[in-house]
Amino acid sequence: MLPDVEPFLHRVRALLPDTRGHGRSQRFERPEDYGYGAKAADLVAWLDGLGVPSAVFGGASMGAALSLWLAVHQAARVRGVFSISGPPYAPSDEDRRWWLAHRPLVSAGRFEEYFDANVRLRMGEEALARLKERPERYVDLLDSLRRHSVPSLLALLDETYSRGEWLADCARIRCPVQIVAGARDHFPTVEMSRRLASTIPGARLHVVADGPHFPNRSHRAEVQGVMDAFLASLGI
Repeated sequence: MLPDVEPFLHRVRALLPDTRGHGRSQRFERPEDYGYGAKAADLVAWLDGLGVPSAVFGGASMGAALSLWLAVHQAARVRGVFSISGPPYAPSDEDRRWWLAHRPLVSAGRFEEYFDANVRLRMGEEALARLKERPERYVDLLDSLRRHSVPSLLALLDETYSRGEWLADCARIRCPVQIVAGARDHFPTVEMSRRLASTIPGARLHVVADGPHFPNRSHRAEVQGVMDAFLASLGI
């Protein structure tokens, strides 16, 4: 997310945590230790340690969904949410089948093959090829996976693909919310993002034409323009 917020660093204090199981944060070996409730508790404790009473939360995919979860369950701490492809939905049957088909790669420790397959699923073959043209970035992302043991990565992904829907909870959100969706994303689809926007009172939706699951990477300038306007609407 750092490249996404770089144009705004002169006017915001950007805090970029690694949630549990990601980056350099701690790994666990039980699926229940990777749920949104556990991740949210980590973030609240982290903000307490920094002396930050409330913040604008944002992210893409899991980070976006976690931001929405915080707005539901820790409303006093959340000033606003910028959600890119954040699904408060249960994984589709198609995605569950995909995970069951690819789970043996993780079980066998073949993390690179799993990673490549996941990028193809989320971003497409061309995006994977572009990523491999940046070997330092590719290796850095793989190294993050390799910090897992086989049990911890299985736990993280088993939790991801066993989540239930919590869309109805989002009706309790009262802070400003900007939702960004990629028109080519298959989870959440644009229709799913429209349902989310209609569930959250006053939420705004921006659809990136031809955007994939991570439109902040493929259409960065466009998404930054939406972010700029959202921050301005908050007086930031």
